[in-house]
Amino acid sequence: MKRFVRILVFVAAGLLLFQACSKNEDCTCATGEVELYLLNSFETLENSCAIIESTAVIQETPLIEYSGFISYHTKNHTFRITDAARADLDSMEHSVFGVPFAVVADKHLIYTGYFWPAYSSAMCEWIIIDPILVSGENDLMVQLGYPGLAEGTEIPDKRNSPLILDIFRRDGKLIE
Repeated sequence: MKRFVRILVFVAAGLLLFQACSKNEDCTCATGEVELYLLNSFETLENSCAIIESTAVIQETPLIEYSGFISYHTKNHTFRITDAARADLDSMEHSVFGVPFAVVADKHLIYTGYFWPAYSSAMCEWIIIDPILVSGENDLMVQLGYPGLAEGTEIPDKRNSPLILDIFRRDGKLIE
């Protein structure tokens, strides 16, 4: 009988240990931060705005540091930023042909895009953020294409990269 109880206790302890080690959806192993950098240089695919990410060279310091992000909304792909980050964005010079940027998570380039102002008459089939039409809540909407995604055009959509989501989730900055 003692042997049966010992085996039962051993099995129960093993099950508890296994349960404790199972994947917890709320627990993340994400490290690092999400930051937004301007690009020093890059190349594009022929006759397009598509940035070849392997050629992107980011600036040394981020335009928006992690502390400048208040939240990220997964459904409408919107970063809410602090007033200080907004002031940095507002102080930039904007071009009708866009200002290239990169979103970096844990020191890994996740995706590239352009700050593309709404007053531009040029089209861009790449990821864009309109730096002029930032909402009153300091929301930066990350969109596919300007003025929108043309029919039949495909842009790699990494806006909801698992690494970005994990980092924001870890710090309670993710809105799903």
